[in-house]
Amino acid sequence: MTNIIQLLIVDDRDIIRDSFKLFFTESSGIYVAGEASDGIEALKLIKENNYDVVLMDLLMPNVSGIDATKNIKKIKPSTKILANSFAINSFQVRDLIAAGASGFILKDENKNVYIDAIKTIYNDGSYFSDEISKKVNEKVLACLK
Repeated sequence: MTNIIQLLIVDDRDIIRDSFKLFFTESSGIYVAGEASDGIEALKLIKENNYDVVLMDLLMPNVSGIDATKNIKKIKPSTKILANSFAINSFQVRDLIAAGASGFILKDENKNVYIDAIKTIYNDGSYFSDEISKKVNEKVLACLK
């Protein structure tokens, strides 16, 4: 018997939160247990509930995904964070990992990639979209030259 992953979706756009809810209601093993429209609301929900994984938007008003990740990891260190965004920036990826995120995925990935990413980090792995891995590797290689 497998555990159902309790997911908190954090994104300032309601249409994106709604889309993700549709993704995961059809998938086995992931239950959308909560949603927040910004980092402040996410922190309040984290204090009141237990989530296994947080799907965290990077760019939000009030509290950024990076700052929210730092604070969530202080409050509940065992909670896994999967950051997501439309943009690729290796410095933000670095800052997210330093803040405690277990992965970073692009918002335009398909449903199966999201499901795989959430299940991977839930099981103590890390996950990065192919494009993000490519950009980070390019930066690392550039530093070695």
